[in-house]
Order: sequence, then C-alpha cells, then structure tokens
Amino acid sequence: MQGRYFYRLKNEIMKTTIMNIRFDFLGYLLFLPFLLFCSCQESIEEISLDAEVVINQDSKIVTLMKSAVKSDDDDDQCIKFKYPLGFYVYYTGSISIETVIINNDDELIAFFDELSNTDQLNFDFPIELIDTDGEVTPIDNLDELVGTLQVAVDACRGEVDYDFCDDKNKKVYICHKGQTICVSINAIWGHINNHEDDYIGKCEDDGDDD
Repeated sequence: MQGRYFYRLKNEIMKTTIMNIRFDFLGYLLFLPFLLFCSCQESIEEISLDAEVVINQDSKIVTLMKSAVKSDDDDDQCIKFKYPLGFYVYYTGSISIETVIINNDDELIAFFDELSNTDQLNFDFPIELIDTDGEVTPIDNLDELVGTLQVAVDACRGEVDYDFCDDKNKKVYICHKGQTICVSINAIWGHINNHEDDYIGKCEDDGDDD
C-alpha cells in the first residue's frame, strides 16, 4: 500500500512540475515585452526566476504549505518552518522582481492569500523544517519540498497507515540500511527517495522487539 502511495505521489509531483514549467513558459512570453522595454531603460538589479521552481497562487505547493502550518494547537501543527523564509516575486504589472521575507506562519498565510492568480514566485532555497525535538531537515528544491510536505500532511490527517514511534504521531519507524530507526515525518520522503533499500516500518528481522 505504501509503495503504491509513493509511486502515485511521485507521478503527481512530476505532473505538477510539468504544469509549472508550462505556466512559466507562458508567463515569460507575456513578460517578454517588459524585458525588451527595460533593456532600453536604466538598468535594474538582475534577479531571474528559475523556470523549474516558479509557482503561483494556485500551485499545489501553496496549498500544502498552508495546510502544514494551519492549526489551533501548536502540538498538532504538521510542520514547522524555520524562519525567515525568502521568496522572489514577480507581481503582475511590475517591471522588476521583488524579494519578500516571511517571518512567521501568519505572515506566510497572509502572503499567499494576497497573491493574484497571475503573480509568480519562487523560493530562496534551501528551506529548513523543524521537528518536535528541534531537529532540522533541509530542503533543497521544489520536488523535495512538495514530496516532504505531502507525506507530512497525509500523516497528520491519518491518511496513511504509518507505524508511529512517538505519542504525537510525528515520528515514524523506518528500516534504514538494515536497521530500524525512528525519524521525523519531515525526513520520510528524503529517506525513501535517497536510499533505495530503505522502507517505511520496522526492519523485517526486528519483528516486534523495538
């Protein structure tokens, strides 16, 4: 079941990335007249939006980030971001790209809610996630961020049958290089994608001893 879940998740992320690139290509075509105009005017600071990580208000990653931090109880929050977070934003009608710094969850949600459907942005990677013990998980690109947040949000909602190893359901048993370890939900995606022999759950040889 979990294998199918991760296979489906990878396909969804690939589709999301393709859609983002298509949207970005159209955005650059629309933005081209502004670039031509600016080339004839006083030079401005050159900051380009990476085609692989440009998103807008309707992107999946925006929904996931808002879901990850929305909670009335701090202990129930799926994921905690290490602030400040940096974004590069092209606001519709602007002739330059702005840098936006976000300092807390409320600012993050307000920032996303105030975007228009045609504004474009990307992240100032790396982004760092913090687990319940204060351990930091670095995230280096959009695919990794989407996958990590999707797994964490699904775990918080109880949509995947994980073998949790803490009383807050924020850590999971993983078989890593033949040994059972207990990792944050922030680290599940990284383990499964970076170590082909890793899998969710206790190692088969461990049985119920751990």
